[in-house]
Amino acid sequence: MEYPAFIAIDASSYEDTAHPVAIAWSLTDGTVKTTLIQPDDDWDDWDFALEELHGISQDTLYQMGETGWSVIRELEADLDQPFVLADNAERSELMLERLYDAYGKESSIEVGACQSEPGLDNLGDWYEDTNFWNQPCDERVRLLLFQWNENKRS
Repeated sequence: MEYPAFIAIDASSYEDTAHPVAIAWSLTDGTVKTTLIQPDDDWDDWDFALEELHGISQDTLYQMGETGWSVIRELEADLDQPFVLADNAERSELMLERLYDAYGKESSIEVGACQSEPGLDNLGDWYEDTNFWNQPCDERVRLLLFQWNENKRS
């Protein structure tokens, strides 16, 4: 079975000046990859309240995160097609743009709404039941893969 590529990105805040702190994406075989992202020198936006939600501190990012350039290379190498589905397509696209902009690159990845995928078009109650929006990015990708697979079986 071939799965669609899903992506989810945790950000430093809910503000327009936010930057990505963690990213997760799925491969066509259903494998989920995730990594922390070291902040670029120009990224200074940070909401300490979100540390409790995603459990990622600034120190953790600097110590354990990958450079944005490494993340870009790995993500592009993993995608068979430059198209991914996101739980929040507009926000994910903004975070990818911020990541690429830090290296003077333009993103070649197109982000679509996962709700446009058959079987994922009516997830309102499911989001609530799974506490989806309070999950870290890798868990959100796993949940989307699971829901997509469940709907394909029905």
